Amino acid sequence: MKALPTLVRMRHTVEPRTAIVTGATGQDGYFLVRHLLADGWTVHAPVRDIQAAEALFERHPGLRAVRRDLRDPGPLCALVGDVRPEELYNLAGESSVGASFADPRATWESNAHIVVSLLDAVRLDSPDTRFYQASSGEMFGSAPGASVVHDERSALNPQSPYAAAKAAAHLLCRSYRESYDVRIACGILFNHESRRRGPRFLTRKVIDHVAALRSSSTLEPLALGNLKVQRDWGFAPEYADGMITILRQTTVRGESDIAANYRDYVLGTGRLHHVWELVDRAFSLAGFELTWNLDGDDPVAWSAVFTESGATAVVVDPSFIRPADPVAIAADSSRITAELGWQPGEGLDGFLRDMLDDALAPAAQ
Repeated sequence: MKALPTLVRMRHTVEPRTAIVTGATGQDGYFLVRHLLADGWTVHAPVRDIQAAEALFERHPGLRAVRRDLRDPGPLCALVGDVRPEELYNLAGESSVGASFADPRATWESNAHIVVSLLDAVRLDSPDTRFYQASSGEMFGSAPGASVVHDERSALNPQSPYAAAKAAAHLLCRSYRESYDVRIACGILFNHESRRRGPRFLTRKVIDHVAALRSSSTLEPLALGNLKVQRDWGFAPEYADGMITILRQTTVRGESDIAANYRDYVLGTGRLHHVWELVDRAFSLAGFELTWNLDGDDPVAWSAVFTESGATAVVVDPSFIRPADPVAIAADSSRITAELGWQPGEGLDGFLRDMLDDALAPAAQ
C-alpha cells in the first residue's frame, strides 16, 4: 500500500499535527487514533469513559481523552474552538443498521444531528480545520433481489434509519463545503471488519462461534440468514489509513489546499463473497472443514455439515431471512486508487485471521 502523505503546508490558525477524533474507541476510531499517535500527532478523543480510553491506547502521551457525550453537543463543539485541530475526524454514532430500526431517534441524533453542530463549530470557530465525515455505502440502498456496484456517482436511496441519517449528514457536508468553503471530505466505506468489531455484526457472530467450537463439541449449529447473498468485505486498519489519505487528498494530488478541491471517495475491495464463503473460510482457518448443501431456491434448506463427522454445522434460521435484501452489493473504489493510490489488501483472510487470532488468544494462554 502506498505510504500515507505527510502534510507540508500548515495554516497558522490551527494547531499543527493535532486532531480531534470522535468515536475514538470504536472499531475505526481505534485504528485511526493508533495511526495518528504513531505518526507523532496529538489526538483529542471526546469519550464517555476517560479511563477506558486511556487504557485502550496504553496511556499514550499524545492522547488527550476528554469526557464528552454526543447527546450534549455543546461541550463537544466547544472543544473544536478550544483546540482548533488541524484535522477533525467524525466517526461517532450508531454503526448498526439493525439497531437503527430499534431506536431511529437515537440513530438520527448521533449520526445526523451532531454533524451539523460539528460543522458549525468548524465553520465559526476553526475554519481552517480539515473535516472528515464517516459516510456509508448503506446510503445507496438497492433494489430487492438486485446486484449493484456503487461508486461516488451512485444515487442515494437510503432504506434504513441508519442509512437515512448517514445520507443526510453526507449531503450536509457537501453543502457546507460548497457554501462555506470548509475543507470537508467524506469517506463512503463499505463493510470492513477486524478484531475490534462488535457483537451485533455477522462476522463477530461467526468468529465467536468458531472459537467456541475449539473448546466445545456440543454447541448448537450456527444459525444464519441467507447464505447466498454477496457482500464486499475489507480489513478495517486499511480503511482507517484510507480515511487519512482522503483528508489529505490535496497534498497527494498536488493541488491547492482549498475547499473546491476536496471530494468524496468510496472505499471497498470491489470483490464479492457469498456469506457461505465467509463462513466456510472462518471454519477452515480454525481447522474445521465443511461440506455444503446449497441446492435449490429455498434458503431455509441450505446448510453445512462437518466433513469429518457429518454433524450439522450451519443452518438457516427463517427469522433471519430478509426478502428485500439485495443479492449483491459491491464497491467500485477505482477513483481513490487512481487519484490517491489507496488499494485494499487481501480481503477475507486479512480480517478473519485477525479476528480469529484475537478470539483464540485467551484459550492459548
